Amino acid sequence: MPVPPSDGAQRAEALATWDRARAVVPRGVSSGHRVGWQQVFVRSSGAYVWDDKDRRYVDFLNAWGPIVLGHCDDRINRAAFEAASTCDLTGVGPQPGEAQLAETICEVMPSAEKVVFCTSGTDATMHAVHLARAATGRLKVLKFHGTYHGWNDHVAVGSSRKDLTPGTPLNTPNGGGLHPAVVDDVVVVEWNDEAGLRAAFDQFGDQLAAAFAEGYVHSFGCVPAAPGFLELLRELCTRNGVVMVMDEVKTGFRAAIGGYQSIHGVVPDLTAFGKAVANGYSLAGLAGIDDLMGHLGAYSKSEATVDGTYNASPYALGAANKTLEIMRTEDVFGTLYARGDQLRKGIQKSIDSLGVPATVTGLGSEWCVYFRSEPPVNFRQAMESDADMYAKYHSALLAQGVLEPAFPTGDRRLNAATTEADIDFALECVHNALTAAIS
Repeated sequence: MPVPPSDGAQRAEALATWDRARAVVPRGVSSGHRVGWQQVFVRSSGAYVWDDKDRRYVDFLNAWGPIVLGHCDDRINRAAFEAASTCDLTGVGPQPGEAQLAETICEVMPSAEKVVFCTSGTDATMHAVHLARAATGRLKVLKFHGTYHGWNDHVAVGSSRKDLTPGTPLNTPNGGGLHPAVVDDVVVVEWNDEAGLRAAFDQFGDQLAAAFAEGYVHSFGCVPAAPGFLELLRELCTRNGVVMVMDEVKTGFRAAIGGYQSIHGVVPDLTAFGKAVANGYSLAGLAGIDDLMGHLGAYSKSEATVDGTYNASPYALGAANKTLEIMRTEDVFGTLYARGDQLRKGIQKSIDSLGVPATVTGLGSEWCVYFRSEPPVNFRQAMESDADMYAKYHSALLAQGVLEPAFPTGDRRLNAATTEADIDFALECVHNALTAAIS
């Protein structure tokens, strides 16, 4: 087991991090979901993270998905270091490792005939919108209520959690500063609402450039598509000449190496991916059919520009190529699914034995505990999960050394370094936390 840091000076500096950061960084952090924690984590390894007090936590956050093999994996770090030490960013031509990674993704992902790389999921979905609009000549985009596809104006609509009520309009901006004209071009439909989806296509089908969907929704926990729903979306997109975009930023290279589409069988026209592809290094991308990807270019009125200094950085490519190599040669997904199944079954056993009004759902290495009697089928139902019970549950888990998302509809995930003993420990903590939730 790795030894946590013990240097007193390092711990003292870490303890001051929040105060120092708030003085020079808005709210102290550069990403909103990092607010609200008291902990400052100073080390990570395998399935664990350590805080500034040298306390170890089993990590079920995993940076919201990128860490899939394990924290600070030596094989990945060596590959990234070797790439950066051999030929770092040049800004000219294909970067070392770029074609290799694209070839692998084209082999494993059903929708991938061509692949382009960028740095984040937000970049990938933004390029997907631009590409769909360039290819179709249309402006409107369809998405589902509650699903998050990044922070660009084109899709940052319809997933705001603040002040959500049964009567809140679906088409609401996710934050301040979004251009209202762009928001007006986003059509929002409730997830798993077949009638609503048909109605949206009846009204806007000839105006839609793209329809965005997570194949398996993780934006508000773990909510699968109802039987036939993704097939219906695929059919309506094809019939109306709409580009179907599957957001696999969370499911890609975690649900399966070929993404959720390789499990479900519905193949989109474009796929946005990121997170787990490089086990924590900053890499994302867009994969798609050749006819569409051919509309990518640079500085042309008829093409969608893809440009970025850090797109396809050699060190991130090195990490990703090694990550996918490990996934193809080791039983990574067997481990992820076995540990996930062990955890979900154990959580459900505690729920049943304690009589907690809760349910657990999930896929592979991801899961969500909802404090409601039935699994949700859409965003509004997911948001009905009892927040007060979850707060007690989360606090009790954290106190015992289990790190999970701080809000009820956040999906949890484990990485491949997680052991059966880690799951056994976590299940003891879950039982205690569920007891605290109903006390």
